[in-house]
Amino acid sequence: MSRPVKRPSADHKQIAEALRQQPHVWLRVGDYRNHLSADNVARRIRRGYPIGDRAYGTPYQPTGAYEARLERIADGTRVHARYTGGAE
Repeated sequence: MSRPVKRPSADHKQIAEALRQQPHVWLRVGDYRNHLSADNVARRIRRGYPIGDRAYGTPYQPTGAYEARLERIADGTRVHARYTGGAE
C-alpha cells in the first residue's frame, strides 16, 4: 500500500487577504483528510481564533467577519470561507 500524498498547508494570511479583496465570495481554504480537523479550522475562522501557533495569530479578524462551511469531497473534507465585511 502506498502512502497518501501530503497536501500543501494552507497559507491563511494569503487566503484571508484574498477573501477581503472579494467580499461575500466563497473561496477554498483547504482540503483535510480528517473531518474533525476541517471542522476545527472552520470554527477557528468563524470565531477569529488563532490557527496553529499562537505566535502566528489569526488573520481572520475581527471576530465574526468571516463565515466558513464544510464540503465532503472524495478523500476528505474541504473548507470554504468568505468575508462578510464586519462583525455580526
